[in-house]
Order: sequence, then structure tokens, then C-alpha cells
Amino acid sequence: MTDIIKENFLKKAVIYDNIWLYFIKTAIAVVYDCEKNGIAITAIEAFKLTGEGIQPSQEHSVFFNPGEDNWSKAIDFLSNIKDTSYLYEIWYEGY
Repeated sequence: MTDIIKENFLKKAVIYDNIWLYFIKTAIAVVYDCEKNGIAITAIEAFKLTGEGIQPSQEHSVFFNPGEDNWSKAIDFLSNIKDTSYLYEIWYEGY
């Protein structure tokens, strides 16, 4: 099965050890694209680039319950982040 999200954002992703990471504006666009294609968002995980690789941040991550309107919750979550130095992995159905 083709992953339409990866196809649409291949040139905007930072791929580290097969983890697809996006800067905040692109992460928001990914969520909107998931909504447009009816693909449920299950989590957003934040990472910082370090000299050693990437470091996860639980404080800047969120996990969603299945069956909720996770697109608007994901947009609200990402839109309220002030520290733009994080990269985000968007977990969605089929990912």
C-alpha cells in the first residue's frame, strides 16, 4: 500500500534512522493532509537534534485516544508550541 503522506512530504521531511521528522509548520501541514485523506492521527512525538543524534521530549509530545477528533486536537497542540527548535514525528494509521 502506498503511503500518501510520505509521498506528499518526502522533500520536506528530515529522515533520521527511518524516523520521519518535520519542522512545526510542515507538521501542521501533515496533520491537515491526514485529515483531507481521512487518516487518523494517533500521536505526535517531539525530538531535538543533538550532536549525538536525536533526543525525544515527552513534554512536547502527545498521544491520542482512538476514535476522537484527533486532527483538531493535533492542530491545537502544534499551534500552541512556542519553541520551534523541535522536530515532530506524526503517527497516523498505517504508519
